Amino acid sequence: MGRLRLSSSFLIAAGVAVSSACVVASCSATGGPSELTASGAGGGVGGAGGEGLTGGLDGLGGLLDTDGGQEPHSDVAVNPCGSACGDRELCTGATLGLDDDCDGTIDEDCPCVPGQAHSCFRGDPSFRNSEGCFPGTQLCDETGTWGPCVGGVHADENCHMSSFAACHPIEASPFADVDLKSGTGLFSADAVAGSEVWTVDCPDGVDPCPGVIGTDPADDFKPLQSGEYTVTYTKRVASGETQSCHYPLFVKAGGLRVELEWQHDVGGVDLDLHLHRPNDTNPWGTSGSSVDCGWNNCAIEHFKRKASKPSNIRWFTNSATPPDPVNWYLDPVLDNNGCFNAPRGVGAEWQANGMGCHNPRIDLDNSGCDPAVTDPDDGRFCAPENINIDFPPKGQWMRIGVHYYGNGDVTHDIHPRVKIFCNSALGADLGPTGFYSPERPVAFAPGDERKMFWLVADVLFPEPDECGQAACIVQPIYQQSAGTKAPLLTTRANVETSFGPDYPPLP
Repeated sequence: MGRLRLSSSFLIAAGVAVSSACVVASCSATGGPSELTASGAGGGVGGAGGEGLTGGLDGLGGLLDTDGGQEPHSDVAVNPCGSACGDRELCTGATLGLDDDCDGTIDEDCPCVPGQAHSCFRGDPSFRNSEGCFPGTQLCDETGTWGPCVGGVHADENCHMSSFAACHPIEASPFADVDLKSGTGLFSADAVAGSEVWTVDCPDGVDPCPGVIGTDPADDFKPLQSGEYTVTYTKRVASGETQSCHYPLFVKAGGLRVELEWQHDVGGVDLDLHLHRPNDTNPWGTSGSSVDCGWNNCAIEHFKRKASKPSNIRWFTNSATPPDPVNWYLDPVLDNNGCFNAPRGVGAEWQANGMGCHNPRIDLDNSGCDPAVTDPDDGRFCAPENINIDFPPKGQWMRIGVHYYGNGDVTHDIHPRVKIFCNSALGADLGPTGFYSPERPVAFAPGDERKMFWLVADVLFPEPDECGQAACIVQPIYQQSAGTKAPLLTTRANVETSFGPDYPPLP
């Protein structure tokens, strides 16, 4: 079972009356359904080939600019690490995603590239790391403007003053079996036995959403993807009244985690996620190459001690100590090895191998599924594909690609969606967003299977700044064309002879 990490100190002493749980939000008790809502609960945020193409640096603006012209007035005392209110928004380093001027709007004057995302925190920035506080997510829209801060639990909601006796936020890792009851606090103390019910709403794009399987909330929900989930808990009390509350479940993974998903209204479609070796411009190899991590060389069956087809992926070293990049790492706390929790028996294979988790790796290869299945441990569940580097290199660009492998006789367009997470924060959400003007989703057309390859984006983890912050930079890749941001849809044959456009310059 995966380890669930509570987001707060343990509940207040058991002698505190349940009525004291109504510190942050109002409570009601009626003969019909009533609700107690934990503050901040809510949903998540929801070609041609290489020659003559560019990485689409236009629009990167302040993300690669070390000053961005956003210095505060000299007579305003602003902590550059974002621990005080100033008179304007700052657009670099540790200040990105903070309400620097405490006006209720975040980064409204900061440039961005459509499809990019970052974590955000409303209210006084000095509370962003306080217990009970969680960032939300901002997505850059097609006009190059940061959208609203969605989800999270913020200072303007008095997150730092919240009582955890009520329903409250919890955290977990992808693939972990989550104890949903741990988020109910003392609110569940007077529930009539057998009356408790949990339902979970998934972040935008997570479809199908895993179901709550069985009757034991301690291990009956397994999120496979990162993001903010909304849990609804309903109980019946001795009087016969029904009461409920909502609280967020934040699913997070460290390092680089790339998740690929697509619509599964018809099974049989097969898209393959690929990650290119950092700081390397050799051509891709979709059937297995030392520079291309994918289904054919980056799964557990390729890393076993006696693998029939051993992996040729050796990007890092075995002598480094994390957080420096390392090929293999076995955390002495078993639950900290994220690959051990992978569903369908894959996690058990990683653990039995005795070497820990490999960097990089692909945890799941989804090559056909049944969209009606809601149990994520079922081999027919439409799971996302994902690639992970737990300890990514600093200051080196890495490239992400998607191969349209098979369409299962589908007669309509397939729309891929790639989410890039950096140290648990969403760095980009590409496919439905980020391309064209006006914006429209990336599409693989029927007949393109086995041929089409999408060069998605480049991602870089910078060295931590003077404030200890190291938000990643994600640069979507565009075709070189005037007046539009067309995705770079090329062919498998092309990328296997040409890396594609050059990497962006180092920031």
